[in-house]
Amino acid sequence: MRFIVLLLCFISNNLLSQNFKENIFGFATSNTFTYCNVNDTSFINKVKRLNPKLLRFPGGAVGNFYHFGKNGYGFDFNEIDTYHSGKFPKRARGLDNSRRKKQQNYDYIDDFIVLAKATNAKAVLVANMFVSNDDILLMIEKLKANNIEIVGVELGTELSNRSYYKNGYTIDEYLFSAKSCSKKIKENYPNIKTAIVAAPLGTRKGHRHNVWNNKLSKLDFYDAIVIHSYAKVTKGEDRYGQMISEQVEGENKTEAFEIYKKRAINYLSSDYSKEVQEYVSIFNKPIWVTEWNLQISKTTGNTLLQSLFVAQYFLELLSNPDLSAIELTTYHNLGGRDYSGSIFRNNKGKMEIQSTYYPMKMIGKIFENDIVRIEKEKESFIYKCYDKNADEVLEFFVDWSKKQLLCTSYIDGKARVTIIYKSSNLFDCADKSGVLTLDTFEYYEN
Repeated sequence: MRFIVLLLCFISNNLLSQNFKENIFGFATSNTFTYCNVNDTSFINKVKRLNPKLLRFPGGAVGNFYHFGKNGYGFDFNEIDTYHSGKFPKRARGLDNSRRKKQQNYDYIDDFIVLAKATNAKAVLVANMFVSNDDILLMIEKLKANNIEIVGVELGTELSNRSYYKNGYTIDEYLFSAKSCSKKIKENYPNIKTAIVAAPLGTRKGHRHNVWNNKLSKLDFYDAIVIHSYAKVTKGEDRYGQMISEQVEGENKTEAFEIYKKRAINYLSSDYSKEVQEYVSIFNKPIWVTEWNLQISKTTGNTLLQSLFVAQYFLELLSNPDLSAIELTTYHNLGGRDYSGSIFRNNKGKMEIQSTYYPMKMIGKIFENDIVRIEKEKESFIYKCYDKNADEVLEFFVDWSKKQLLCTSYIDGKARVTIIYKSSNLFDCADKSGVLTLDTFEYYEN
């Protein structure tokens, strides 16, 4: 009997170490396959070094209008023009023009499968809520046929936004399509979770966002809610995670970035936890954050500030009990043409790496080791990572004052290897290889 108990404990600990919150370490692939070549060994190897555990397909707005089996994202421009009043109709046409110029005459799900299999990553899918067909079932079937595990399906994305509302899309229409889609998935694949779109918080009483959340919170046909999080640290007008205009602050760049730093730290230390807890109080469901980043900005994009922020965001998710309702995240974005958000940037046909690459690679070490617990030291941004034997395996230090991120690996208690990613200024931008200053130090005890 004692042997059985010990065996069960071993199995339990082993499973825990293998699966330690790994769905947190995910990446969205919006636009990635338009601008990044999965047949490029160099690109694939760089993604593999990130050690992604989860990939999102097709992505944000492109996911809302994806059609299985068609070229690229299979856009129906009449559908897009009918439901979206913002800039996406123009962007969709631009994406499709790029696809045609590159003669990408196949469904991007084929590229996604190549990437997911190369990285051994699981998948989270986005379903088109504007059609009533079996596309989502065909997507699931195709991924399963390629031995890719599917964590869940988002029932649309950002559909409470004004761009859809202005074209007449309502919560009642969303409820009808979301219920129908979820039921279809559950009937065919009962183990696949579904998640509904939660509306943003902070609107006045009676606002359509509050009505949206209130109606959905009273229903129970879904397993989780989807939110998007973009920390706004610069002043100005923003829309859907992106700065439209920005105000100049401080006497110079150094002063300005000190202001941004304080806002970023406050967001991670306080504001974000409050936001998450408010969603928990409304829905009492697990949370999927399928898009997150520092607010997309030309001011802070590709800087050391963004690097430190994304590293600490992951570490907070893995250590802060106030964020425990978040069970899945996908960073926005893996690859594209933008300067501010994507890790890999296609700049006029040449692939560039952004400042978030090496910090992400350092965080990926957590999932290469048998980590079962991460503890944050009080009054500091030091995060200690322990294995099932309670031995410290890794230590991360987000040192904002010295403008550096440190990752220390402990080997058999006798060796320490510390990787440091740093720069002289928070506003410094990475070079085309994603590097600011990258140092490695080794220490061995006799």
